[in-house]
Amino acid sequence: MASPLLRRIGLIAGVIVLLIVIAGIGLAVWLRTASPQVDGELSVAGLEAEVEVWRDALGVPHIFAQSDHDLSFAQGFLHAQDRLWQMELMRRVAQGRLAEILGPGLVDSDRFLRTLGLWRAARDQEAAMPPQALATLEAYVAGVNAFLQTRRGALPPEFIALGFEPEPWTLLASLAVEKVMAWDLALYGDAAEASRAAVTLGPDTVAALLVEYPEWGPTILESAAPPAIPEPAAALLDAYSTTRASNAWVIGGARTRSRKPILANDMHLALRAPSLWYLAAQHGGEIHAAGMTLPGVPYVIAGHTRAVAWGFTNASLDDIDFFRIRNDSTDASYYLTAVGPQRYRMVAETIRVKGADPVPLTIRLTRYGPVVSLFEDATERIAVRWAAQDPSSTYEAIAEFNRARDALELMDAVRRFDNPHQNVVFADTAGNFGYAMGGRIPIRGAGKRPPTLPVPSWTGEWDWVGYMAADSHPAVLNPSSGYVVTANNRQAAGALADRISSDWEMPFRATRIRDMIRNGGPFDADAVHRMQMDVRDALAERYRELAVEAARDAGLADMAAHLSTWDLEARTDSRGAALFYVWFERVRAHLRRDLYGADSGWLPRSAVTSLLDARRVAWDRANGEERFRDLIRTSAREADSIAAGRTWGELHEVGSDHALASARSLDRLFDLSPGPAPAPGSPTTVNVSHYAGARFPVRATAGASQRHVVDLGNIDGVGGFIIPTGQSGIPFNPHYRDQWRRWLEGGLWSIPLDRERAVAGGVQRLLLRPAANPPE
Repeated sequence: MASPLLRRIGLIAGVIVLLIVIAGIGLAVWLRTASPQVDGELSVAGLEAEVEVWRDALGVPHIFAQSDHDLSFAQGFLHAQDRLWQMELMRRVAQGRLAEILGPGLVDSDRFLRTLGLWRAARDQEAAMPPQALATLEAYVAGVNAFLQTRRGALPPEFIALGFEPEPWTLLASLAVEKVMAWDLALYGDAAEASRAAVTLGPDTVAALLVEYPEWGPTILESAAPPAIPEPAAALLDAYSTTRASNAWVIGGARTRSRKPILANDMHLALRAPSLWYLAAQHGGEIHAAGMTLPGVPYVIAGHTRAVAWGFTNASLDDIDFFRIRNDSTDASYYLTAVGPQRYRMVAETIRVKGADPVPLTIRLTRYGPVVSLFEDATERIAVRWAAQDPSSTYEAIAEFNRARDALELMDAVRRFDNPHQNVVFADTAGNFGYAMGGRIPIRGAGKRPPTLPVPSWTGEWDWVGYMAADSHPAVLNPSSGYVVTANNRQAAGALADRISSDWEMPFRATRIRDMIRNGGPFDADAVHRMQMDVRDALAERYRELAVEAARDAGLADMAAHLSTWDLEARTDSRGAALFYVWFERVRAHLRRDLYGADSGWLPRSAVTSLLDARRVAWDRANGEERFRDLIRTSAREADSIAAGRTWGELHEVGSDHALASARSLDRLFDLSPGPAPAPGSPTTVNVSHYAGARFPVRATAGASQRHVVDLGNIDGVGGFIIPTGQSGIPFNPHYRDQWRRWLEGGLWSIPLDRERAVAGGVQRLLLRPAANPPE
């Protein structure tokens, strides 16, 4: 028998374990109080009248307000209920205040973000906004803060884990959201990397990698180097930026079963948890709209009303230039310009750091934007000039989108949608449809094309002297082709395109969408959604035979046979897809090593396709063809070894990562990141999957951040929306990930604008009542 002492120790240990279990249960129960109240009634100060909110089975709210003010107020309240952490993180990205909650490792990111000046641009925006637009934003801000004042229970777990509480929301925080969304990370990143490559390789070699948009690619209208972005800042900006590839198309009624236009949109962004978008239907004042809202700002950003639908893709408009800034040789507090020396404007800031001393920061501002190079003793620096540094009228444009009664009104509103730059497709219930480009096209000197490498500021020849008039932007209404396709491809041919950009996405997605429209029909909403899920790859169609040739030359008969019989679809069960994509990425890796002598260095996929078309290594004039043949053979051997009978789904997965997922204990405790799962698609399929690197298996880093299909002949009856994760940003809420499987496998969720349908589908009803406003 056990001794009394051992029995006593066992009893004490059992009590301790029991107390730990009870404490753990208590903590879990308390954490779950972070889920907001979604049923019953709440008294809220700041409302003018009652607001009714019906949530459906996926937690999508249908807001019924009696005025524009109360609608914006309620939207702010609901966003804060479900996405408070997302809003707080976006605000801190804009402010450059990450180190004070995440520690010293984020100091460089804060330094870059503050120098870039998103928060400064928001201040300038506030001063330029008309009173009516400010009133809408103020109502939204009041709604967010009303939630902060009335909430009960725990904060979302991210706040608890990091040990801080959210500050009151502000007008500047909402204005900064636009600036974060406008950040063209891809063009900054590519231009910065191209500039550094020019230093390493020389301008002639880099020129061979700067590929012009191919003549065979479809257009929308068918008639001293900058510093790298610190990795954490790049990831966070990437999560909110609209720079990734996207698809949007509209098919006219002549090609549809309903005889009305059908519009489809999927914007491709970094896949994060929670998702960037928040689905909602909104009714108040003149607004009756459903679609993607953005936590931090009012209105439906992309979606449809009872009469009009619209969607976006990135326009790839080059509205960011790097200028070389040269110090005055007699006084380093001045820099040279074509009109004489100008004094730097110095801004002193302090970066607060969790667990460490504050870090002072001095920012140099010039007429060409902030100095982003960090070499304090340099006589020449780099400044960045960006269109989003100027005040915009985008909030007013989005408000007009939400109130538009027909396609002409929406098309007119695009003229005021000047930041971020977007291709806008639209359609109405009368049968009209079309396209217009929003954004700002800088006028550089005497009509120069956008530069890729930094240009001298002291000559004045590259100075921005204004923006092209919005009326001169590419646009079309009811084109004779019967459709409009945008997939980040070039808007038009000729001089206008030259002024817009020199860096569009490769035309493979646009080609595939166009071909499906031309060869199909009549279309209904289900058929159009199947197009969104399409994984037949036009890039593979163009280069498959070259891969087959490489396999045969390498003596790999089985690989050649698999590729020859492959149906060109990037399905998860496809061996041909696995072989082709591994081969392509190994070709890219070998070309990069040939260029840089290392496994890193700038080499976009567009440059690889250009070299595949030329069938030679362009920088080796003597032996370029022979080196190319050897390189693709070697890549075939490696692909055969890596793929080794595996399918594409075994080599390629997708997930939506939370911003704190790198903290493994938090990720395991709260199950922050939906996925991973085997993923179909590639960077060039319509159902897109962006991945980086040539080390397989690979994980998709970006994809469809939402999908939307609307048939203007039956707006509430067919089509719908989906996002990759769920409505809630609280990890243990049932709506945190309940759209994940539907998004992955293909499916849409109806968000009707008809009140009876919305109420019939409602499972929770929250009534927000006006409370007596507190005394001043």
